[in-house]
Amino acid sequence: MIHDRGKIKWASLMLPEHVEMLQEFFYEESSKEKPVLNEDCVHEMELTLQQALQSNHKVKLSYYQNGSFESVFGHIVKLQSTEKKITIQEASVKKKIPFDNIVAIELLYEE
Repeated sequence: MIHDRGKIKWASLMLPEHVEMLQEFFYEESSKEKPVLNEDCVHEMELTLQQALQSNHKVKLSYYQNGSFESVFGHIVKLQSTEKKITIQEASVKKKIPFDNIVAIELLYEE
């Protein structure tokens, strides 16, 4: 079996400036831009949101945060129109997500 040390074996040959540049490159590579949603998509998400509230179905909520996309599964507990946030409960954890960060809402039908 081969025990390769990966990047560690090259670390002694690199200048600190090069290491810093590589770290910045990989950080920029991993971050993504927030998509711009068209009116039809926003309207469809609003309808799905209303249906989830009325039927109390579980949803998968995808949202944008800090350069990446996150997903949360749970029931929508509250809509706060003044704060422009949705409160979703996943098991015993409640999470507030801003309306502007939401990318997709999907109803999950439990059997």
